[in-house]
Amino acid sequence: MAPLPCTLVMGGLVVVAFAASDPVVLTAVLAAALLLLWRTAGSRRLYLIIGLVTGAAVALVNPFVASQGDLILIDGPTTAVIDLQVTLEELLYGAAAGTRLAAVTLLTGAWLGLVDRDRLAARASRATPRSTLTVTLAARLLPALRRDATALVEATRLRGSRVTGARLQTARTWGALVEPLCAAALDRGAEHAEAMAARGYGPTRPTAWCERPLDRREWVAVGLGLVICAVAVWVLLGGAAFGWYPTADMPSAAAVAAAALIVGLGSAAALTLGSRS
Repeated sequence: MAPLPCTLVMGGLVVVAFAASDPVVLTAVLAAALLLLWRTAGSRRLYLIIGLVTGAAVALVNPFVASQGDLILIDGPTTAVIDLQVTLEELLYGAAAGTRLAAVTLLTGAWLGLVDRDRLAARASRATPRSTLTVTLAARLLPALRRDATALVEATRLRGSRVTGARLQTARTWGALVEPLCAAALDRGAEHAEAMAARGYGPTRPTAWCERPLDRREWVAVGLGLVICAVAVWVLLGGAAFGWYPTADMPSAAAVAAAALIVGLGSAAALTLGSRS
């Protein structure tokens, strides 16, 4: 998908996650993030593991580093390093902070999985052409280096050298392959520079890739993203404020309505942007 609808949807949800403190709203953002990540193409396991593990770690650590709250669950000793007195408010606040971290992680993974990398690079090249070119060349160089390394290893095996087995012999073989691999990378860089110079890069005004216009699905996603951004502005103005200490507040009716709206918008955006049937 185009960068604009993906950025509006994910960016609005990230702003809501960082600005909101109401647990109902944070849970809604996490649910929307899970739906968006589920609709992405490719592997999703890494982002799920990182998001859930870091979120659970924050939720578990918070009661032992904070010393607030009135409803004491475990009345342990308090030291200068760790607080063994656990309150219900500390547990709830830790769960909310972990939910926020997990939601932002999953939204980042969903954005990376849904956005068109080429169209994103084309947009970024208009603002920072040289930096974007460096990143693009580096991203394309890594697969080329992997192919060169595979070819070198196969050629080494055909010549009778051992690339597995004894550690000392294997280390010597791989050490001997580093030099030709680096030489191939330098030659490839020189070839890229010559090709860019032949195409007139540098002395003239840079040209921009002619992008295709947004289609109907992308315009629908843009509309959903604008509504999510409006909800984010409402949250920034204090619409989803929540008090945790000394006793936790009850979620307001406005926060519950906003959470339902976020889940609905996230579901619609997942169906519109997603590539999984």
